[in-house]
Amino acid sequence: MPAGIEVMVVDSVDSTNDEVRRLADAGAKGPLWVRAFSQTKGRGRRGRSWLSEPGNLFMTGLLTLKVGPSEAANLSFLAALAVAEAIDQFVEPSGVTLKWPNDVLIDGKKTSGILLESWAGPAGLHVAIGIGINVVTRPQAVDQEITCVADHERASNIKCDAQTLFSGVIAHFHAWLDLWQQLGFDPIVEAWLARAQGLGQPIVARLPQESLEGIFRGLGRDGALELLMADGNLRRITAGEVFFESKRRDKQS
Repeated sequence: MPAGIEVMVVDSVDSTNDEVRRLADAGAKGPLWVRAFSQTKGRGRRGRSWLSEPGNLFMTGLLTLKVGPSEAANLSFLAALAVAEAIDQFVEPSGVTLKWPNDVLIDGKKTSGILLESWAGPAGLHVAIGIGINVVTRPQAVDQEITCVADHERASNIKCDAQTLFSGVIAHFHAWLDLWQQLGFDPIVEAWLARAQGLGQPIVARLPQESLEGIFRGLGRDGALELLMADGNLRRITAGEVFFESKRRDKQS
């Protein structure tokens, strides 16, 4: 565990993101990480619920930074890299990929999601980095394939557990955080793209008002998805959901 980082483990909370916000309101600045054994109101992006199955990992970090919200959004990419690297020790690393904007996949199936929230405080911008990882059980979902780390473990003496992943995510996250603070977002983009699911392939980007089909060309230096359209124009997507064209065709056939 990196020095100077506070860690709290609690039995049950509504959500670890909400717990971190209460701690910030009470004066905490971080770096601080909270892990809960259970959540009663876990949530993901766009107000979706996050099913908090026993044995899985629910954690949120708190940082207070002198940056704006757009720059702070970089942290979701750092968190995804940290989760992927923590999972690598248990499964074949080549199977661990990243889906824009902030999902971690194993063999193309979601095993982790990240929820970044930020708000202004007297000492700077508070950022909550919420991370959920399906460690030993996989909740059912109607709109996507879900898996857990235990389903992909290599035959070895190392068994996956939430506590080991918790420590691993923190260590890897703060290593990437140091790099980001020293060198900016470019090295993060490079490392994220090296694991990107669907890079250079047809995808569908579903936006609030439209769906776009094109080739996933890369990431902008602000984390926007770059979509090469059939007419040769490049569209930058800053918010939306990504679906892989091959998966979509499989469901239609």
